[in-house]
Amino acid sequence: MPDFSLSKKDYKQQSAELTEALLEAQFELRKASKGPVLLLISGNDLGGKAEVIHTFYAWLDNRFLNTRAFVLPQGIEKRMPRMWRYWRSLPPAGEVGFYLGSWYHQPLMAFSRGNLSANAFKQQMENILRFEQLLTDEGAVLIKVWLHISPDGKAVTTTADQLHYQDTVAMREWGDFSRADYEKVRAAAQKMIDLTSTDKAPWIRIPSHDPRYRDIQIAKLLLKAMRQHLDSDTASSTNASHHQSYLPGSVDRLHSVDYSAKLEKDDYQDQLAHYQNQLRELVRHPRFARRSLLLVFEGTDAAGKGGAIRRITQCLDPRFLRVHGTRAPTEEERTQPYLMRFWKRVPAPGTVVVFDRSYYGRVLVERVEGFCSAADWQRAYGEINDFEQQLQKSNTLVIKFWLAITEEEQLARFQARDQSPLKRHKLTEEDWRNRQQWSTYQKAINDMLEFTDTKQAPWHVIAAEDKRHARMQTLKVVCDSLRTALK
Repeated sequence: MPDFSLSKKDYKQQSAELTEALLEAQFELRKASKGPVLLLISGNDLGGKAEVIHTFYAWLDNRFLNTRAFVLPQGIEKRMPRMWRYWRSLPPAGEVGFYLGSWYHQPLMAFSRGNLSANAFKQQMENILRFEQLLTDEGAVLIKVWLHISPDGKAVTTTADQLHYQDTVAMREWGDFSRADYEKVRAAAQKMIDLTSTDKAPWIRIPSHDPRYRDIQIAKLLLKAMRQHLDSDTASSTNASHHQSYLPGSVDRLHSVDYSAKLEKDDYQDQLAHYQNQLRELVRHPRFARRSLLLVFEGTDAAGKGGAIRRITQCLDPRFLRVHGTRAPTEEERTQPYLMRFWKRVPAPGTVVVFDRSYYGRVLVERVEGFCSAADWQRAYGEINDFEQQLQKSNTLVIKFWLAITEEEQLARFQARDQSPLKRHKLTEEDWRNRQQWSTYQKAINDMLEFTDTKQAPWHVIAAEDKRHARMQTLKVVCDSLRTALK
């Protein structure tokens, strides 16, 4: 049989060499601002997970380490999408994150106890795979370790101090499982490993009978992953043909818009008061306390998104409302998965969040301007659909608007802005430059409308040549959609 042990002498020599190599790789990773390295440590409590963390905090620079320990959802976490807290926990680029009780823990324990069916467990594993695929596609490195010990649990000697440390960092994941239940957990864990081992993020089993052997093996895994990460070229290729649709023949929905639609001023004032009162009452409905509302506004430059948003927000309680104007990502945000900043802003139950421009920038401006590779924006359609589906499953109503105007109307509005001292600040050189790529943007818009128009989050294309018509249509759609959702 293989000898999964290590002498004190060999441990001392190897740990010294690994400490030096790991520190060097850690500082190189930080300097290069490469995507984060995530080390998931799972397995039986007696496998020594807390001791592993102690070891790495002794060997590495603690300033650039992040430890995340998750128990069952608490407080607001119970009411948010399941993956919300994990998205918020991702470490910055160039750093190492240790995960204890990761996104696998909750479904694994529920399945082991018989509280989750095999089909539901498989579905949750598929959701996790999509999450991990997005992370690795966006430049993160995942190392998934399963600490293996024998059923008798005699492998690792755990002191009282170490047990106290484990309790404080929520490491007693299997604390209420009896030894008789070990086989159930082992079988569930094997199924989890079979379902979620991939080329980019395989599960690695580490025998943990000997703590010295265990720590050295995990350190070698971490060092290898860091060195490969540093040697890899993760830069997006902006030379790809990012103006081509990844699926040919998208329908030209913009061509079928009735741009002549208008609403007279008197009718507008009457309808505005009517629908604002409706919306005010709908968000006060007792059932809305268990739901949330996400409004996504996209549209042609100068289409009037701001005015439409104000007609909605002026009748809402500002305590339960957030409007986020989405701008170009910061330097730090550019090194993170592009959906991360939007996951941080999803609405809590009983609240309304408005995105004035949104995550759809990945398949619009980033695609057209070449700020991401063709592979990035082509992949984004599915990632966005999955994101919105997760929101919908957690009782968030997602309503998406595209405000459409013609090229001629946009020019007229640009010229009017240029002549107005109060509106001149809204017009930028970028706006004029975007006009030169009108047809390219139209293609990207139509692709977006086709590939992300889903049952759970359909697009509402609104003719916005007449601002009163556009404002009333958006307000009416919000009221009608929310009323249906609250039935």
